Amino acid sequence: MSKLRNRRTNVRRTAVAVTGAAALLALLTACNGTASGSVSADGGSAAPAAGDSTTASGSTGGAKGGSGTGSGTGSTSGSSGSSGTSGSSTSGGSSTSGGSSASGGSVPACQASQLDYSWASGDAAAGAVKGDQQAVVVALTNKSGHTCTLYGFPGVDLVNSGKQWSLQRSGATPQRVTLANGTAAHFTITYLESDDSDAFSPSTVVITAPNQRTSYDLPWQGGPIVLQDGATHPGTYVGPVTR
Repeated sequence: MSKLRNRRTNVRRTAVAVTGAAALLALLTACNGTASGSVSADGGSAAPAAGDSTTASGSTGGAKGGSGTGSGTGSTSGSSGSSGTSGSSTSGGSSTSGGSSASGGSVPACQASQLDYSWASGDAAAGAVKGDQQAVVVALTNKSGHTCTLYGFPGVDLVNSGKQWSLQRSGATPQRVTLANGTAAHFTITYLESDDSDAFSPSTVVITAPNQRTSYDLPWQGGPIVLQDGATHPGTYVGPVTR
């Protein structure tokens, strides 16, 4: 009986020892385990989840801004990239307003508001007169304060109280005209004069400078005109801007 008791006691002690060892092993495992929460909680180096916008230093911002250098985190580098893009658009926009001339490029076009419109002397049109055709000359004077250019044909409408006639262009080849401040370019209106009672008598000439949309009115200085607004090759037409 005493040996049986000793055996049972030893079994119990062994079981307690095994149970205690298992419990101790479980406790050690819990303290030194691999749970991700214990690593991320103390600011460790665990990699963020895929797709996290803050993963690569500056890569996300650079992609958004187009010119990010990757020197900061995503949002910071993004603002740097957008600033670079904005800067380039601003410098590009300056060319629209004639900024190219400031960098040694082409001279800007003369704007309608930068021109003074007037009739030139009759001598300038003397070479254009042929038979019943007469000519008047319009001067476009640069008052912009800087050099500008004109190229092409002006738009010219002859107008009276009941009619507006948009003149056709001549067959002449236009040349670019560069105007220093205070100098003038010219164009000629050639017209087929008429002494008929039903001739077209303009009261106003509506002038639109080449490549512009704003018009300027001058009182007509010529005589009555043969109305040929439906003709394929009318005897009344406008020439290109020249010096």
